[in-house]
Amino acid sequence: MKIRAFVLLFSLLQLLMIKCSTPPVNPEEIVRSSWTHYKRTFIRAGRVVRPANNMDTVSEGESYAMLRAVLMGDRTTFDECLAWSESVLSRKTSHGDRLLAWHFENGKISDTTAASDADIDYAYSLVLAYRRWHYNHYIDLAREVLKSILDHETALVNGRLYLIPSTLTESRADKLVAQNPSYYSPSSFKVFYEVSGDERWLELADTTYHLLGKLQVLFGDRKKSGLVPDWCALDPKEKIVVLPGKSLVYGWDALRVPLRIAADYHLNKDPRALAVLQKFSLIFENEFKRSGKIFSEYSCDNQSLTTDENPLFYTAAYAATDVAGSSLAPDILTQQRRSIRQNERECYYNETDDYYVNSLAWLVEYYQLSKGLHTSGT
Repeated sequence: MKIRAFVLLFSLLQLLMIKCSTPPVNPEEIVRSSWTHYKRTFIRAGRVVRPANNMDTVSEGESYAMLRAVLMGDRTTFDECLAWSESVLSRKTSHGDRLLAWHFENGKISDTTAASDADIDYAYSLVLAYRRWHYNHYIDLAREVLKSILDHETALVNGRLYLIPSTLTESRADKLVAQNPSYYSPSSFKVFYEVSGDERWLELADTTYHLLGKLQVLFGDRKKSGLVPDWCALDPKEKIVVLPGKSLVYGWDALRVPLRIAADYHLNKDPRALAVLQKFSLIFENEFKRSGKIFSEYSCDNQSLTTDENPLFYTAAYAATDVAGSSLAPDILTQQRRSIRQNERECYYNETDDYYVNSLAWLVEYYQLSKGLHTSGT
């Protein structure tokens, strides 16, 4: 009897494991149930926490949550995150601008420096919130944030307007201006021009494609690359150089480039976006044909630097290959979805408390929904 009971229990556990590990394939179900998990796991009364980093908070996390809440039509969560960000992270009192301090830990602000990617997504979420819910405070605040970004997070280099990663990178002793290509969001810049009328936003959209074009084919002596680095720098004559202390790798920052550029293609059909993504796609197609995988770090001449895999790198690869019309895009999406775990009415990517992956990986499913692909296929 004990043996039969043990066998029965083991069989039931196997069935439960199969149920929990079998990922959903319907984009609407993934988007909905992953948002349920995200709110329960990462959001505490408007504060987005990173469990693996001692439950700290970064401004990027607040902006991701606010943007996602708008897209989900979840005004309660949006307003909670906005209220916490404005009451705790806002630099209005400390610096006189409307940017957000980037880091909160151990119950206080640990670094008041602002991060431009977070501020851009923050402003974009406010614009979208206004367009969805027609509350004037959202757009009024958005315009203040936009002015602060232009005033404090941009710099002229050789006559061209560039986005700078933070409020501290404007001036350096060696006269280099840091660049993080993944911070550029041309689809957001075009919306910012619509609501502000400031043509500098269109300049920044143009700079996006100018910078990416140079990085993809002219980075140092590397030819026909296609990938871009997490970080680089500009000298006073606009030459791209290595940023001291940073390696030239396509990694955890740069993977956001295909996502942001794909957004510009989906929303605006900008031909420059297609050209950029076609170059990315070629690299990902060649890698997938060669190894059947997409790895988590590459040199800028397309050599894999690790054998590790992560769903976010499949997310980026799918964003590029899908726009480029690659026949491999469905297979890459299938690989990405294998990281989805399901538990009752929730699903998540990779690990239940993996903040960064669960903040961004769902975007491929949202792209699917935006194209009207509601079936279980691609």
